[in-house]
Amino acid sequence: MPNFGDAERKILSVFKIGETVEFENLVWKIEKVGKPTCNSGEPKTDVYVLLCNDKNKKEIKISYKKENADFLENKINCVRAEQLFGCKWKEVINASTAAINARFKSKAKIYKKAGMRTEKGAITLGWKFELLNKPGGDLSGRMNLTRSQVYDVYAGTNLSSDKKNAMVNNEVICNSGIANYILVSDTVDSAESVLKQMVTIEDYITEHPHIYFACKALNYRTFKDKYDGDRPLAVQVDWKVLNGKLSSNILYCHPLEKNGNEMYNQLLNCLKQLNIVNTDDINSNNANIEDIHQ
Repeated sequence: MPNFGDAERKILSVFKIGETVEFENLVWKIEKVGKPTCNSGEPKTDVYVLLCNDKNKKEIKISYKKENADFLENKINCVRAEQLFGCKWKEVINASTAAINARFKSKAKIYKKAGMRTEKGAITLGWKFELLNKPGGDLSGRMNLTRSQVYDVYAGTNLSSDKKNAMVNNEVICNSGIANYILVSDTVDSAESVLKQMVTIEDYITEHPHIYFACKALNYRTFKDKYDGDRPLAVQVDWKVLNGKLSSNILYCHPLEKNGNEMYNQLLNCLKQLNIVNTDDINSNNANIEDIHQ
């Protein structure tokens, strides 16, 4: 299965309505199968299956991950953060970024030449916030979450109502978007193989109790006059002109409340004051040397 979309479609295809499967030592008929969807974003459930027999019905709501997957959430904004971490989401994110503040301070923010993964001409506007199932890069760490919070991240318990009560085959099904199983596999050849490989969210987080965060830079690319959109920033670079020099200050106190556009406009105003068009115009006379990648 070469990519996630193909793999997801393969899983859906092995569940055929009307056929029978064995699960939890009982025989069940497949009554319904589909991919939950909502108006914007995605539910946590990737594959919804309804099984029935003479006595019971059982919902199988699978969150699917390929074996090499590391992302859990990669487009986190204020609304999503509150859904994931509750009303104290700011404190949760601040605690995470503050724990690695020395790494932010040591980062170059002006790239007159290319860095390892940063192209020549980049100036950092701030850092996005992403969740992973393992550490990811030098601006990464383990989050201090309760088991309940970890469960919410994987299952989607606190998502908005349209994501929880998602559409399956044009029908709104209550809580269809809240996953109760997770499948991590690249090999699926039958409905039975899916049912045997998947585990409950509870069992999964017992084996994988930790969630990690990673902060990924949002850079203004001066030679292309571009940056990757108005993304919410967990940590921002507050650019100012001090004593005739472009100077940076790192802000942790507004997690996900200041976005790419705001920080870009602030930087652009500074560059105009100093007659800087791109990083070739930057030197130790008009910028603080500690910000420049050497």
